[in-house]
Amino acid sequence: MKILGIILLAFLTWVLWLVVSQYLFCARFQFDDPVPFEGLSIFNPYDSVDAAQWVKCNFHAHSRAWEGFTNGHGSAEDIHEAYKALNYGVHCVSNYHYIDTTHSSDPGYIPAYEHGYNITKTHQLVLGSDKVLWLDYLFPQSVHNKQHVLKHLSESAELVILNHPALKNAYTKEDLSQLNGYDCMEVLSPSVVSIEQWDAALSAGKKVFIVGNDDTHNVLTKNRLGRMCTFINVAANSSKEVLTALKTGRSYGVVIGAGQLVDSLPFLKSVKVMGDTVFIKMSNAANHVTLTGQNGKVLASLDHTDQISYRLSPSDHYSRATFEYENGTKVYLNPVFYIPKTGYRTPVSFENVGETIFFRAVGVGVLSLWVLLLLSQFPGIRRQRFGRKRLSLR
Repeated sequence: MKILGIILLAFLTWVLWLVVSQYLFCARFQFDDPVPFEGLSIFNPYDSVDAAQWVKCNFHAHSRAWEGFTNGHGSAEDIHEAYKALNYGVHCVSNYHYIDTTHSSDPGYIPAYEHGYNITKTHQLVLGSDKVLWLDYLFPQSVHNKQHVLKHLSESAELVILNHPALKNAYTKEDLSQLNGYDCMEVLSPSVVSIEQWDAALSAGKKVFIVGNDDTHNVLTKNRLGRMCTFINVAANSSKEVLTALKTGRSYGVVIGAGQLVDSLPFLKSVKVMGDTVFIKMSNAANHVTLTGQNGKVLASLDHTDQISYRLSPSDHYSRATFEYENGTKVYLNPVFYIPKTGYRTPVSFENVGETIFFRAVGVGVLSLWVLLLLSQFPGIRRQRFGRKRLSLR
């Protein structure tokens, strides 16, 4: 057989292996039916915040890595210096499948990397892990592929964030009503704003908190620098406190307007819950305030105010506030939501062993047929391996 034909068969074999591995060998999961937030108590992530302890953060930025093979420019030190100049208290370097250790001796250092090398940008931001997970699925991912990856990421990291979920429809609304194994969502990114995806997860009763990041790939040209950020409420700038604040929702996301002064960003003063009524107060009056609930329904809105209150009905399930300012700055708060008296019950997913075995058996069958097909292209090898030997009496 010609060399070109052999190369083609080798390539097709590799592609078939990737397809079978992704769609047939991957574990299959059983998901709970989506259930909205419900119960007799209202969970308030801001019940213990101190308005003097807000810290500005960016967790997603790329430097040059892998000898320039991936999309990133400038050094990790360039990134840290750029964000210090903009008064950020926390600034991570999150290269693709590489944990940068610049300033790793600092108490506030957080090991970070961006996971995912698939064609649909189904990516995750991994914080607090000491090793990189290489498991991923190259082609458009099923919900089972996504859950399998999240399961392994959550087992090896302190915090997992879904990156830019609306980009290339990487995470569909249906996905987000089922998936577990992550803590936050990068709702705010210069690439795409994923508000509808966040509401899809919240409407399914998922306790998912907001993150805003620049996702800059060229700090030298200041591309995307200082456009989106996260504020966290911490007493000390340590990695443990930062990750705890993100995981418990003591945070909010900000789109920084083009006319916004660096030192005068509006900030959250308080969120209080009295009975079934929520009271929210900001440091500065906003042009427009919106409260959003189940399935993205607008619950209430006001203009030209620094505060808003709302009686949260059990049928609302949750309420999240957005404050929009004249200079383009927008502040997105995490939701308050109903939970049982016994506390929030984390939705779970289980591996469906029977279905997994069935799909893997089909995969073995497909690969076996392919091997037989390959052997048919090499008649000499087939005769040598499977042909009968004649008895010689010489």
